[in-house]
Amino acid sequence: MQNLTRPWAGAVVISLAALAVAALWLAVPGSYPYGAAGRVTVGVNHWIERGPGAALLLGSGVLGLLLAGVRRSWPRVAAAGAVVEAAFFLLVMSDAAVLSSLGYALIPLSAAALLGLIVVGCLRRHPAGYTAAALVAAVAAGLVTGLIDAGPVAGYLGNLGKGFGDFGVRIAWSWGMAAGAAGWAWVAFAALLPVSTAVAGPRRWGRVVTVLAALGAAPYALARISWATPWPLLGFDPRTDRMVVLISGMDAATRLQGFLIGLGSVAAVVLTFGLISRWGEVFPRWLPVVGGREVPVRPAVGAGAAGAAALCVSAPGVLAGAVQHSAWLDGVLFVVLFPCPVWGPLLAAAVYAYWVRRRTATKPL
Repeated sequence: MQNLTRPWAGAVVISLAALAVAALWLAVPGSYPYGAAGRVTVGVNHWIERGPGAALLLGSGVLGLLLAGVRRSWPRVAAAGAVVEAAFFLLVMSDAAVLSSLGYALIPLSAAALLGLIVVGCLRRHPAGYTAAALVAAVAAGLVTGLIDAGPVAGYLGNLGKGFGDFGVRIAWSWGMAAGAAGWAWVAFAALLPVSTAVAGPRRWGRVVTVLAALGAAPYALARISWATPWPLLGFDPRTDRMVVLISGMDAATRLQGFLIGLGSVAAVVLTFGLISRWGEVFPRWLPVVGGREVPVRPAVGAGAAGAAALCVSAPGVLAGAVQHSAWLDGVLFVVLFPCPVWGPLLAAAVYAYWVRRRTATKPL
């Protein structure tokens, strides 16, 4: 009973917050972040003006409180309502700003995590720590001595800071709505858990959907990795308002930015394959600290579910962005580059199959 109560307590908090935000939007027109005047256009909310947007959020808050009140007497109705609430926040109120900001933020966060692993690895005299430290030291020496041009790095960091400075508040709204979706998804999952644990199907189709989910990141990874070559592929040219296959005239900072994000997409491919690989269950021995230990199920599933949620949040925005292109071929290329409408559900299914497999490895269904 306690496990069911906690999610519903979160749902009440989300519903009260929704009512407060709706009141803010109605009382202070300038606080509304969406609509045609908004700077972010990759989302369904770009087509929702302040009045309808506030009304929708107000209705969500009222519905959420009603569902919390009837959860004991009508549990199936409450579970269905939780699914509707999660879909509303996920597909309507949030947008692709979640995915784009996550992609940019993961680069410095990954660098910080790498440095942390290097320090720990060196302190524990692990060969991988020494090797990585030597590579980092070589790059740093190249930047200091001028053998490696520091201009693109400085330009990239400047672009990153400027982007978050210009769009930080708008991105925060997208993340807030995504948090609401996550809260309601938690409620729905807790309510439907007895049904989900009784399904043995993922053992049969888990490998197929995992491979397909891993391939979802491949087009973007290949395109952005190519930005480190003389032939950068697939980008938007603001001068012609068209998608171009072979990009020209990009500065070095933009190339570096695209390449680093491409590395993140390559990591997404590798990590997705981990859902069906041995090293997705036991950390490789060459890793400092955790090498040879069992991969904890909850953090792995949580990270995968968060990635799937970010992709699903971005799916309507991708479709909205595609239809806004002036040529249909550009829209098709845009969806090929960001196949979130298919990629997100596939990754969610792959993570679910991984969870069922790991959870039942030592305990029969």
